[in-house]
Amino acid sequence: MNARRGITLVEMLAVVGGCACLIAVSLSATIRAKDAADRALCAANLYRLGQAFFLYAADNNDFLPDCGAYSLLGVPVPTQGSYDNYFPSRANAPGTVLWSAHTRDVGNQANLWLLVKQGYAEPELFVCPATADRPSLNGPRDPDVLGFLKVHPEAGWTDPAEKRFLSRVAAGRCSYSYQNQLAHPETDPQIMGCGPPTTNRSFNPSTLAILADRNPYTRTDYVRQPILLPAEQPEANSLNHHGTGQNVLYLSGEVRWHDTPRCGPVRADGLPDNIYWPDAGMPTDPNNIPRSAADSFLVP
Repeated sequence: MNARRGITLVEMLAVVGGCACLIAVSLSATIRAKDAADRALCAANLYRLGQAFFLYAADNNDFLPDCGAYSLLGVPVPTQGSYDNYFPSRANAPGTVLWSAHTRDVGNQANLWLLVKQGYAEPELFVCPATADRPSLNGPRDPDVLGFLKVHPEAGWTDPAEKRFLSRVAAGRCSYSYQNQLAHPETDPQIMGCGPPTTNRSFNPSTLAILADRNPYTRTDYVRQPILLPAEQPEANSLNHHGTGQNVLYLSGEVRWHDTPRCGPVRADGLPDNIYWPDAGMPTDPNNIPRSAADSFLVP
């Protein structure tokens, strides 16, 4: 009677190798499917936020949300003139509160929070599924909430609950960067109508990028998100989708995926605008603002 032949080491290694290959292929396919799903959900978020923007604009003389903060390059918010009902210089201006001195520390996302405060959008829409971010749990009616963070006015720091969250999780409340509104033009708004950086559907081009996956170079003072150095990687994509690209919402309402940050309006030199850089200076300069009506400069 013949003896039964056992499995050789080579055969066993071949079986193990084959299983490993199958697992690797399956895992790769799963990751690709998740990335595609995250992209689609992120694009859906931006589309719905685009609808919220335009509803807000319809109620505010075609202006996009702007809480009235201003940088050193701008001037104090106007209090008189035909746009008196838009510029939030008083507590009873529509869609606003009296923003404290901490608004600039919180960042440009304070302007986006107007959509939440006025019921145009829910905080969950501002979280990209491809990040570790969490929706804000702050109440939109709380006057201490500036943007997606709650700030302690006396201490000049975030609310203790926010501080605990931000110290334990390298994540934020908002995954998207918005067209920089943190300044106002030096020209009289009565005769100018609109200028950089305040965004208006009637004056800015429809190809202007107004919202996209988070700028890879900048972050708010209170959130420990990873960032890149613009001098070392000047053409970087958002870090939200592993650096492969970003979903972008345009003033036309269209949402598109791009694998390059040069997806804004075409400039005089024939190149599309880099949506994460201003036309002059570095994106990390806190005083930088858009330089023209067609200059996309999306910041958190």
